[in-house]
Amino acid sequence: MIGGDIHSFWANDLKLDFADAGSPTVATEFVGTSVTSHGPSYELLNRLLPDNPHVKFFDSRVHGYVSVTLERDLMTSRFQAVSNATDRNAGVSTLRTFVVENGRPGAVAV
Repeated sequence: MIGGDIHSFWANDLKLDFADAGSPTVATEFVGTSVTSHGPSYELLNRLLPDNPHVKFFDSRVHGYVSVTLERDLMTSRFQAVSNATDRNAGVSTLRTFVVENGRPGAVAV
């Protein structure tokens, strides 16, 4: 799944039962941040991550987008960060990369 509109990067494993940490992962969600809008408080949400082991990555401190490459048996998602949201000549770097293999649900950092 690919989502947005929360102005932050997320990589989440979607569980059959979120109340059970050992529940099987049934899908993966990648959320792209905004290019210019400010995101939610990094400090506040980062404090909640230990209670949410299904969250594989979160960052609201940078601006950017998600680029996706689809192959027959592999999906690669790259969190692309812009160096300066107000500069039209800003550089772009890959903040984090995840893959999901066909038949193996779950985000794997590479």
